Amino acid sequence: MREATKRIHEDETKNYEYQQQNGNLEFLKGARGVMLGFDHPMVNDDKVVSCQTLSGGGALRLVSEFLHDFKPAAVYMSNPTWGNHPAILEKVGIEGRYYRYFKKETNGLDFDGMIEDLRNANPGSVVLLHTCAHNPTGVDPTLDQWK
Repeated sequence: MREATKRIHEDETKNYEYQQQNGNLEFLKGARGVMLGFDHPMVNDDKVVSCQTLSGGGALRLVSEFLHDFKPAAVYMSNPTWGNHPAILEKVGIEGRYYRYFKKETNGLDFDGMIEDLRNANPGSVVLLHTCAHNPTGVDPTLDQWK
């Protein structure tokens, strides 16, 4: 670690200044490409706004503030979810609700329960999804289930 840190800090091509307020533009464009497909026209569209945040918790806090101010709606979270998620929503004043996720009997995803709960969610609600490495279970949907 010391050697790697030393090499990084000695590399004069690196810029250690703060990023601009919304983050690294190349990273944001890449993130849009991953989400939408790199050939998708919205990757380069001025109408799409992206913002880099500090961790998933930071992203949830930022989007919660946005929802509170511009689109008040309940946020559905997996049951269980990471302990910070309900606390962040509560602090901002967003109603948190749960959808089934983990099935203890199979130690796996309760896919049917999840789909049923999300189909019954109030229209206009927001759904919080862990895209991979679900915290705290480590159980993720299969590619076919995501589709």
